[in-house]
Amino acid sequence: MSGVFSVLGLETAVLSRRFRLFAVGALAGAVLLLLSLSFFAFAAYLALLARLAPWLAALSVGGGALVFGAILLVVAAKALNRAAEQVEVAVKTNVLVRAAPVAARLAIRSPRLVAAAAALFAALVALMRALGPRAANTEH
Repeated sequence: MSGVFSVLGLETAVLSRRFRLFAVGALAGAVLLLLSLSFFAFAAYLALLARLAPWLAALSVGGGALVFGAILLVVAAKALNRAAEQVEVAVKTNVLVRAAPVAARLAIRSPRLVAAAAALFAALVALMRALGPRAANTEH
């Protein structure tokens, strides 16, 4: 699989190291965030306990945490979809940039230059159709 990525111009060792650093940082941040949110939830429970019955205070804090978690999941899913679209466009563009010089050299060497140029033009048109309107709208 790394051969495919090296053909596309991606350095897998650098990407792997960056991903590991990101994963460690994200895990540490997530643990600290979970710890702080649990203290906030406990503080909210204690504050509600002064005004409500214990079961109602616990239910209120749990419901608030549930709503907050659902909102975070929706936002994360949208961000993941947007990132996947951007990666798809980047990979297709990288393939085009890598393939165009090779196709041009083959077209120059070919005795049937017109057929090779037509094939290259058809590949460009197919790629632009595959990219679709997302290529023009990059201001996500």
